[in-house]
Amino acid sequence: MRRRITMLLALPLLLALPAACTTASASPAPPQPPPPSNTPDPGQSYWPGQEDVSDAATTVEDASAPRWPDAYAGVSVDLPARTLLVHRIPTPGLDAAVRAMVPAVTVRFVDAKHSARTLDTWVEQVRADESSWRRRGITLYGTSTTIGECVDIEVEHPQRDAAKFTARYPRMTLCVQQGYPAVPLTAN
Repeated sequence: MRRRITMLLALPLLLALPAACTTASASPAPPQPPPPSNTPDPGQSYWPGQEDVSDAATTVEDASAPRWPDAYAGVSVDLPARTLLVHRIPTPGLDAAVRAMVPAVTVRFVDAKHSARTLDTWVEQVRADESSWRRRGITLYGTSTTIGECVDIEVEHPQRDAAKFTARYPRMTLCVQQGYPAVPLTAN
């Protein structure tokens, strides 16, 4: 019974095949465009104005970190909006000075809780204690920062371990979250 149903379903396809071959050979196939390259063109801008915003980010980063170390938290970009986001603790004169550095780019200021210098110092303190945490059965998979907000600590059991970190570092703003061991890629 199954073989009969399969043949009944396949029969219209078999009958249509010679007609399709005759039709296809009667008219020459139009030339096909070459397949698209999967390699991006380094000279191609994928967001209009991205170079201007990226250059402005570099300018602001290089000038602001040393000039306002206790207020400057970092920069990020919103490429679709062609906007430079400057994360900072509000400080007199900082906003006007940054706008003057990059007058051709739209700048938006984002209030930060902590400066980049403060967060970087805290990250180094947590990393220095890594072997101590390991002896206590806690593996740090990663430590980084969220611009202007907190020190990100990645561990296997964040719900279980978060209180241990906040007790050890009471003055730090911490974001304890799920982390995973790094898996190195091989070039085979």
